[in-house]
Parts: sequence; structure tokens; C-alpha cells
Amino acid sequence: MSRVDRSYSKYESIRMYEDRGKMKWNPFATAELASAHRDYHSEFKFKEPDFSLEQDEIKMMLSFALEMQLNIKIELIDKKIVVGNIHLWKNETLFVFKESSGHYLEIEIKNIKGLSDDMYFDSYIKK
Repeated sequence: MSRVDRSYSKYESIRMYEDRGKMKWNPFATAELASAHRDYHSEFKFKEPDFSLEQDEIKMMLSFALEMQLNIKIELIDKKIVVGNIHLWKNETLFVFKESSGHYLEIEIKNIKGLSDDMYFDSYIKK
């Protein structure tokens, strides 16, 4: 066993003390403890963190969708999902979106939580 240097102490009992290391913890490693650990880890559910795009990435993807006239799905912060294509940009942070049903919406970029389409965006997001 390696000794810890305790020569600083004026007490001989402290200077001569030998720690038995993990031997003193062995009685606690019982079957009940191992079973409790297995149960805890089997019940533990890992939740994926929400993925969010940066504003610049959203603008670039929306510009691409407008140029290619892609049919896209936009998930908004309020959990609403709209499907359609981009009709036009009103300004740098606001655009007009035409839903598949024919309705027009004005959407601000800051209200977008996620974007997807059938061909391009998924591979870009997963890189």
C-alpha cells in the first residue's frame, strides 16, 4: 500500500495512519445496491435537447426555398405547423408564406422553431 505523506502533523497517530482504500467500502457493494443501480438505470429516460437553428441559417434556408419554390413545413414557436411555400420577403425579418390551402400568412423569422422539406433541409440540419 502506498502511504500519503503526513509528515506535516505533530501527532504520530496521524503520521502513521494508513488508509485501507476501497477495502472499507466493500461491505456496501451488496446485491441490493447493485439491483438498485440496475433499476435506476433501466428506468432513466434521456430526453434529447430541442434543436434550434440560428437566425442566419433560417434566412438562408428560406431564401433557398423561395428561389427553388420548394414546398416546406415550418414549425412555429407556438407549436403550430404550416405547410406551403414562401410567396415573398417583406423585409429582412418578415416574409409572406402561402399555405397549401391557399391562405397567406405573415411570419417573422424569430417565431420559427424548425424547418423541413422533402429533399434538402434534412441533410443540411443533420450534418
